[in-house]
Amino acid sequence: MSPLRARCVLALLAPATLISAMSSPAAASDSAQEVRAADAPTAAVDPWPGIGAGSTVVADATGQAGTTYRYRLVSPKPEAIADPGARVPLVVFLHGSGERGDDNAAQLKHFAGWCGDDALQSRHPCYMLAMQCPAGETWAALDLKAYREKGELPRRAAEPTRAMRALMQAIDEIVATKAVDPTRVYLTGLSMGGFGAFDLAARRPELFAAVVPICGGGDPGTAETVAAIPFYIVHGSDDPVVPVALSRAMRDAIAGAAAARAAAEREKARGTADAPRPMPKRAPNPMYREYDKVGHDSWTPAYRFGEEGVLDWMFAQRKASTRRPSTDGAASPASGAPTGK
Repeated sequence: MSPLRARCVLALLAPATLISAMSSPAAASDSAQEVRAADAPTAAVDPWPGIGAGSTVVADATGQAGTTYRYRLVSPKPEAIADPGARVPLVVFLHGSGERGDDNAAQLKHFAGWCGDDALQSRHPCYMLAMQCPAGETWAALDLKAYREKGELPRRAAEPTRAMRALMQAIDEIVATKAVDPTRVYLTGLSMGGFGAFDLAARRPELFAAVVPICGGGDPGTAETVAAIPFYIVHGSDDPVVPVALSRAMRDAIAGAAAARAAAEREKARGTADAPRPMPKRAPNPMYREYDKVGHDSWTPAYRFGEEGVLDWMFAQRKASTRRPSTDGAASPASGAPTGK
């Protein structure tokens, strides 16, 4: 019999052999166990087991316990905060719409997941907070559709979204309980998170030493509020998802407000009798970069070290740590302009 004919005969006999084997009690039992094993749910494997997890609960309108928002928190190496009084920066990362959900893992897909790696922690020891926005919610209630259809620039909502309230609450909890340097809290986000970064900066301008919104947009009317914060705005010149014009509008608005603020400071210094010398030249605010031929994915080239990326610039920023007297005579933190490190 030829080899080909032998294979055909075996193929025809195989189903009969399988049926015969299944007819025995032992075979039936084994098969049932295999079916039950196949139907049993498989536990999700956390691709970032070394990154801590936490949560915060946002009260509802009545003040009762409300919704739980989960987050991941990268911590620095123990030696970075071993000395008494040691403090390191906190990076607040806002993910995009594609990473929304309830697995408390998808938000680590871009940038946040490798913040715990030696490549970053050896160069810039830090905490990194990445909260997950639930499906159907957003960081900022900005109407992108109105811009696409009518050319209307976004307008910030008077009240933050529930997800944004949860994020602000988590930030305050971490700053209060971890070895965070309050002069080096950084904010960055991509796409939906880029919109969220502009929104949060305007709601808490006193908190951040630098803000890096990537392929997002914001309300140009908030420029005066955020003009004291160093910004590095990034977008792809050919972005088909979020129009680059939105980042350009924020660049122009913040640049104008920052220039007006600097002029007012110069005028004030000129009228001070003990003003010693001209104010030092500052880096432009905002810093701005458009990457060509990256589409919507401008975060991959942005989250790099060196002059081609934004990370070294971001970690070099530091708020002034001076303190001023409060109205009741006690010292309180100043909310002055952040400065370069």
